[in-house]
Amino acid sequence: MGAWVPSLPTERIAVLLFALARTIFCGYRAAVQSITVDEATTYLTYVRDHWANVWTRYDPNNHVLYSILAQLSVRAFHISEFSLRLPSVLAGFFFVIGVHRVLEETVDSRAVRWIALVALSTAPLILDFSVAARGYGLSLALLVWAIAFSVRRRDAWAGVLLGLSLAANFNIAFPAFGLIACPFVLGSGRLVDRLRGSLTAAATSAAVFVAICYPVLIEARRDQFAAGESNLAAAAYDLVFTFIRAVPGHAGLFGAGDGTRAVEYYVLPTVMLFVMGVSVLAFRSRNDSGPNSRRALLPALALFLALLAIVCAHFVARMNYPIDRLGLPLFVLFGLAWAIAASQVPNLGVRAVNTVLALLLIAQFLTQLHSSYFALWIFDAPIKPMAQRLREDVRDAPPGSLSLTGEWFHTPALQYYQYVYRLTALKPIERSDITLLHGFDYYVLDGDVNATPEALRLIPLYRDNLSGVLLAREP
Repeated sequence: MGAWVPSLPTERIAVLLFALARTIFCGYRAAVQSITVDEATTYLTYVRDHWANVWTRYDPNNHVLYSILAQLSVRAFHISEFSLRLPSVLAGFFFVIGVHRVLEETVDSRAVRWIALVALSTAPLILDFSVAARGYGLSLALLVWAIAFSVRRRDAWAGVLLGLSLAANFNIAFPAFGLIACPFVLGSGRLVDRLRGSLTAAATSAAVFVAICYPVLIEARRDQFAAGESNLAAAAYDLVFTFIRAVPGHAGLFGAGDGTRAVEYYVLPTVMLFVMGVSVLAFRSRNDSGPNSRRALLPALALFLALLAIVCAHFVARMNYPIDRLGLPLFVLFGLAWAIAASQVPNLGVRAVNTVLALLLIAQFLTQLHSSYFALWIFDAPIKPMAQRLREDVRDAPPGSLSLTGEWFHTPALQYYQYVYRLTALKPIERSDITLLHGFDYYVLDGDVNATPEALRLIPLYRDNLSGVLLAREP
C-alpha cells in the first residue's frame, strides 16, 4: 500500500472512494442480514469458545485464517453479525484496491481498468462473500495482492500473501500453481534465476501456509474435499448461473436458463479463446523488462494452469469440478486476464466488442443487487427476524420450559441466535436429519414442508415470502 498511497492522483482517489462506498454497502449488509448455516457453524465450533478450537480438527467449514481473525473481532467488539463478518467486510475494501493495483500495472487504458474494476466489484457472488463470515472473500483479497506483488517481481512478498490466501481458503491451491510458476514461465534471463524466483514464491507461501494450518492439515482426509460436480458441463453451468444470477424470480438480462447456457456455450469459450490467443501473441513478442513485461500475463497464466490442474485432479484423484463459491478465484483471474487482453488489442472494432460484452455483464450484475440475503443461503434469510419474534414470544417463560425444532440446515443459525439472544426459555436446540412436526412447542419449517396437512394444523407466527420458510407453534 505504501507505493499506492503517496501521490494519490485523481484515479486513485476515485478508486478509494469507490472502495469505501462498496465497503459501506457491505457493512450495512453485514449488520442486518441473518446469520447463515455456514457462518453459524464457524462461530459455534471454532470461534465461540477457546482459541485452540481453530486447530482441533479439519473440516471444510473451518477457513483457518478467517476463524482466527473472527476470534479477534468477536473478542474486541463482542458477538454480533457485524463483528463476526468484519474481516470479510474489510477484506472487500482491500480486494477493490488490490484489483485496481493489478490493473494499473498491466492495463494502459483507463476505461478498460474501470470497466474491469466495476465488473469484479459488483459481481453478486463476490459481493456476497465480501459480507459473509467465510474465508472466500479474504482469500480473494490476498490473492489479488499476491498477483500485484508478483507482477512487480517481488516474489517473496507474493509468496507470503499467497500463503495467507491459502490459509484463508484451501481452494486457492489451484490458482497458486500459476502464481508460483510466473517467475519461471514469464521471466527472462538465466534459467537458474527464473527458477530461483519460482522457488522463492513456493517456499515462502508453503512456510506461511504450514505455519498457520499444520495442525488441521494433518487431520484432513481426502473425502473432505468432495464438494463440486463430477460432470464438467454441469459444473460449468452452475458456475455461470451462480455468478450472474442472485435474485430469485428475476433473471435480469440473461440470468434465465437459456441465457446462462448461451453464456456457457458461446460467450465464455469465445472470450477464453480470445484471451488465450492474445496472451500467446503477447508472450512471444515481449520480454520481462519494461512497463509491458510478460508478467502482465500472470492472470492468464494462473487461470489456464488452474484449469489444467483442476482437470488433472479430476482424472487422477477423482476430485470434483468446482461449483458456485469454489469457482470465485477462477472468475477473478478470468476478469483480470480478459481486461489485460482487451487492452492489448490495437483494433478498435475488437475493443468495442469486448467493451459491449463487459458493459452488458455489468448491467446484468446491477439487476441482481440486493441487501437482505445471500444467494446461496436464501433459506436462512428469515432466521434473524424469526429469532426476534421468538424472543418476544418466550420472554416470560421459565428457563428450559419450551422446545423448538427446525430443518437440519436451519439448526446452526437457530443455535446461534439462541445463544446470542439468550433464549433461555428454550431447551437446547438439537439437529434432526428428518423433519419433525410433532412433540415441540415451536417449529421452523422449509417451504417444501409447511403446506402439508401436519404443518397446516400449526399456528403461523412468521412467514417469509422469499424463502417460503415458516415459524409456527403448537395450537
